[in-house]
Amino acid sequence: MSIKSMLVIGVAVLVAAGVAYVLVVPDALDRVGVEMAEETAPAQPAKDSSRITTSTPVPAGQGASDEMPNVGVLDLAALPFESGCGLFLSREGEEDIVFVDAMPGGGSDDANGPMPAVMLIDGTLVTFSRTTADGEPIGFGQYPRQVFDSADNTVRVVVEVDFGEETDPEDVPVSAGEVTVMKAGRPTLKFPVSGGAGC
Repeated sequence: MSIKSMLVIGVAVLVAAGVAYVLVVPDALDRVGVEMAEETAPAQPAKDSSRITTSTPVPAGQGASDEMPNVGVLDLAALPFESGCGLFLSREGEEDIVFVDAMPGGGSDDANGPMPAVMLIDGTLVTFSRTTADGEPIGFGQYPRQVFDSADNTVRVVVEVDFGEETDPEDVPVSAGEVTVMKAGRPTLKFPVSGGAGC
């Protein structure tokens, strides 16, 4: 017998043994009560989460709630900064101010600079810094879409407004607008606003 013939016979025996194992062994193991391991999916590569931002954790003492954040009326005399020129907003149909942002001392219209803002949320005076300003500037440091974040990053406020025609050089009314309040662990609050930008 040649080596070539022996290799062919060896391969045939191995194939037959493999087929027998696949067909016979599982049935034999079932009969004697041995369970086969379940087929598992192939291992997946580790998920790259380096670009995923997670929500800001809720600070201690502030559990998640199903209640919307409560926005209160501001006392303009008690603002933590000089208002100068800025944006003053009320809930649509009301006169009381619920949002103020301001360039300190009525300063420049620097879109990239921080702009302080304040709201009364859940009975606490929350101060913000502007982190985003989008759209065509109108002066007084104001833009149609602005995003403000609290110092501890637990509250974000988005202000989106349409500005009307200037009634005088120091007053630009808001013809339509919406404020969105996002507080960690709480549902998002949106409400229509009116008001204006000026000095």
